[in-house]
Amino acid sequence: MKNKFLFGCLIVMLSAALIGCGPAGLPSSPFAGTWTTNLGIVNMVVKTNEVTAIIEGYGGFWNETFTGSINETGEAVFQTEILGSFALVLGEENTFRSTNPDLSFCGVRGVDMELPSGCGFSGKWIVPAKSVFLPGSYMILTQSGATVTGDLYNDNGSVYDTFTGTVDWGKGWRANGSSIKRGELSLWINAAETGFEFIYGVGGNPEELCAVREGLDSAYLSSFYCKP
Repeated sequence: MKNKFLFGCLIVMLSAALIGCGPAGLPSSPFAGTWTTNLGIVNMVVKTNEVTAIIEGYGGFWNETFTGSINETGEAVFQTEILGSFALVLGEENTFRSTNPDLSFCGVRGVDMELPSGCGFSGKWIVPAKSVFLPGSYMILTQSGATVTGDLYNDNGSVYDTFTGTVDWGKGWRANGSSIKRGELSLWINAAETGFEFIYGVGGNPEELCAVREGLDSAYLSSFYCKP
């Protein structure tokens, strides 16, 4: 009788503990949430393996809801009107990037966050000596949301110009802004984000002024190769 009484008390205690704890929460997908990307702010909702993403593109050109699915290797695979089909993989420190080396789509979790080096305009860029650029020049840029800022350095590590601009993703992929010394300036980056052109004013780029992401041998830009 005593054992039955103790067993009954144990059942009551366990039941109370379970009620107090409530149902165990299901882990959410690591893709779910809001992301600051190189192209816009993206919100992803995941149900089972289906992903719905809504992007507000910088400059207002790409505002789209697109859907995809998470495959057996953990990639999120999408089909969109603007970028076509692509797959995203998760990286370290709450980041993701596309698997296609010719199409850079990358981001970090949060709103208006600073993008890591290698994503968007963020990182170090080697600037070939030509026209207004001194030998050994390089730029260090930071993209936070749609804002791009950075400095142009000479081979001694001294700043000799500064850029501030805003990403406009539409007909072309660029940051429109100005430099302190030379006024109106747009940085036209390629889809792989391996290099960009310097477009001063409205005169185009007849001198093929450009920059290549650090560590690369060259970058193809519209009609020419930029080599550091």
